[in-house]
Amino acid sequence: MRRLISFAGLAVLLAFATPAAAQRPVEFGIDAGAIFGLGDESSISITVPASRFRVGFPLGGRWYIEPVAGFSYNKVEGVDGVFTYNLELGALYHVTPFTVIREGREPIRVTSVYLRPFVGLTGYFAGDDDDTEFSIGAGVGVKIPWLERLAWRLEANLGYGFDNEAARIGLLAGLSFFPR
Repeated sequence: MRRLISFAGLAVLLAFATPAAAQRPVEFGIDAGAIFGLGDESSISITVPASRFRVGFPLGGRWYIEPVAGFSYNKVEGVDGVFTYNLELGALYHVTPFTVIREGREPIRVTSVYLRPFVGLTGYFAGDDDDTEFSIGAGVGVKIPWLERLAWRLEANLGYGFDNEAARIGLLAGLSFFPR
């Protein structure tokens, strides 16, 4: 087991040590979201200004690996509080490169279209009641440069939850930050 963990750690370090990864910074972001649940128990969830936090790690080439987390707690007098969570792991593939490197100069960021397959766990705790659901999905989006280290990010996605056997349509609007 230790060898497996050591090997995985070494693989991650090598991925981040590639020249392409060194030229592309980590991406931190927050997203507002609207999720429309379809099926027997349809639902609508709109969260503004931010429903989730994400961190994108460059893997080289046009790929990023992106863990996402969203948490909320709602309490109404006389009713148990409800804690909800959304954990995802996605892989962004940039159809067009987001960063264009110019020799001897700072990189230029250009508008980029991306595809994002993902897997996730979504659930809630409410008193003695709880539920967790595994889901998969895919999204298509665009990153639009705004300021030197900021970009807008817009995405539409479709997911499927296995526990509820229902589809979800998601619309996300976010802001990404690229530290140096």
